[in-house]
Amino acid sequence: MIRLIVLLLKLSIVLSAREPKQINLANQGTISGMYITRFRTKRIAAYLGIPYAQPPVDYRRFMAPEYTDLPQWEGVKNATMFAPDCMQNDTNPLNKHDELFMKLLDSQMEEPRKKEYSEDCLYLNVYVPDDFKVEGYPTLVWFHGGGFVRGSPNNINPFQLVLKQKVIFVSVAYRLNIFGFFSTLDNEAAGNFGLMDQVASLYWVKNNIASFGGDPENVCIFGHDAGAVSVGLHMVSAYSAGLFQKAIAMSGNVLSPDTVNIARKELSTVNKVASAFGCFRKPTYQLLDCLRRVNYQALLDIGEPLADWKPIVDSGFSNVTGSFLPDFPSKLFKDEVFTPVPLLTGYTNMESALIFDKGENEDSGISQREFDVMREEIILSDITVDNSSCFTNQHHIQDAVAFFYKPIPPTSNETILRKLFLDFYTDKVHGATTYQLAKHVSKQAPVYLYRFDLKPFSDVANEGVPDRIAVPHNFDLIFTFGMPHLALPEDLGKWDYRDKSISEIIMKMWTNFAWYSNPTNSGVIIDWDAFEAEKPGFFIIDRQNFTMSTPQTINLKAFEFWTDFYPKVVEIGTKCCKESYEDSSADPILTQRMIHSLITLYFILIVLS
Repeated sequence: MIRLIVLLLKLSIVLSAREPKQINLANQGTISGMYITRFRTKRIAAYLGIPYAQPPVDYRRFMAPEYTDLPQWEGVKNATMFAPDCMQNDTNPLNKHDELFMKLLDSQMEEPRKKEYSEDCLYLNVYVPDDFKVEGYPTLVWFHGGGFVRGSPNNINPFQLVLKQKVIFVSVAYRLNIFGFFSTLDNEAAGNFGLMDQVASLYWVKNNIASFGGDPENVCIFGHDAGAVSVGLHMVSAYSAGLFQKAIAMSGNVLSPDTVNIARKELSTVNKVASAFGCFRKPTYQLLDCLRRVNYQALLDIGEPLADWKPIVDSGFSNVTGSFLPDFPSKLFKDEVFTPVPLLTGYTNMESALIFDKGENEDSGISQREFDVMREEIILSDITVDNSSCFTNQHHIQDAVAFFYKPIPPTSNETILRKLFLDFYTDKVHGATTYQLAKHVSKQAPVYLYRFDLKPFSDVANEGVPDRIAVPHNFDLIFTFGMPHLALPEDLGKWDYRDKSISEIIMKMWTNFAWYSNPTNSGVIIDWDAFEAEKPGFFIIDRQNFTMSTPQTINLKAFEFWTDFYPKVVEIGTKCCKESYEDSSADPILTQRMIHSLITLYFILIVLS
């Protein structure tokens, strides 16, 4: 009884405090935070804009982050304001799914958040439950999306997740576009600075999260879109090993096509950047000296459009430090060169539907011609043949894909063709890569796969999304972060009670994973089986039920086609072409054998289908 009174007294003192306790950060100083409150009695503690590395400005531009000698201060630092976002161009039009989701986020704010950008942007935010804890909280470290060229750690509101599920949430800013991913392809500027920023934040978490009540040995890296790709890259990078114990990757996959750049293709980028700013191309230390004197806004405005900025395979760039990404992620996972931690990953059933949506009436579809052209363009991007006059083998590859996805029986119904195209694209880009990643990781650690089919019931969440589209990119985050509970008081009634209930379940499963490495370990009476190569399965989240996949809900045969058969067709097709291009006097018997092999594979496909 006495212990209960003491506990209640402590809780009363905490709730009556005007601000949360001050935190002493290792080798930095003391910070004070603030409470974020809803309905007076519900609150969490927030510590915002905490520097986790030295500002990457002046001579630190295009360098790995400096996090062993951290920024320090005297007295108590006020950590109650967001830091500016990393430099990015917010005048470029957003994809439709991003535009609609940002509109929904903005509608839940009392006043629009002022957009501020700075090159000095290596800061993070820490959100902590405000109650009496009995053990160290797990920590979710959030890497935002935005295709590595835009995004903010400050857009997502984790209030409901932290309040109800008792986890610590850390959101991280990292360098983007040219600032985060320019490389001179040598030791002077190896690139991947944005990813190294994330590593620096994980070191900060490891050294400081215990002061916030967290368990430094229970850290779950968590990302969406490019943030999810980042999660996969940390699993294969030696830089990140030992800094996290679990991983959640949503709607982004490190094995997806064109995830990373390679040096051979980036030579032209270095030349373009040097030319754009009037710098000598070589030696590269002079190039960097020149670029570091360029005004940051000019560097963004002129440099950002010059390339498709993303992580790069940096093997051989430096003889001083090891590579962040020594090889293609697909090769590293295949060779089992990764950190085997429990993984929760998945995608929505119509990730890219709004990109391909023509914005016409509900019955609008695509013609057979449109279907064929779009499908062929996507396949052509996989065929890296230098000789553009070599067509025959490319046609064989196209025919193999066309055969697998052609409608049976044939149809001219444009609505059906639109659905077939979305299935093709989702299978290839999202489903098959998720399936392949699970096959690799599940050999050494538990993996939980999901597909999110559940469209919100609330009209306010579906505004601008055609009825024919189920769950586009971003819209699973509505449930993951409890958005139905975060609306302004006058808008709470706009959210359907079913969305509120479902959101509670999703948050519970995601944080169960952070606590216990199992999404249904506690407080959820649902069966979600771990993925096994002999018994592969996805957890299907839809309006009818939450259940494991069946042959009717997940086309595993399509995933096997993309991960096993299709690469063989591409390899043989492009090899024939390259051999005939590189050596016109090649042995005709060899060429015939290659063609025979391709034809054999093609007929195997027919039998499998």
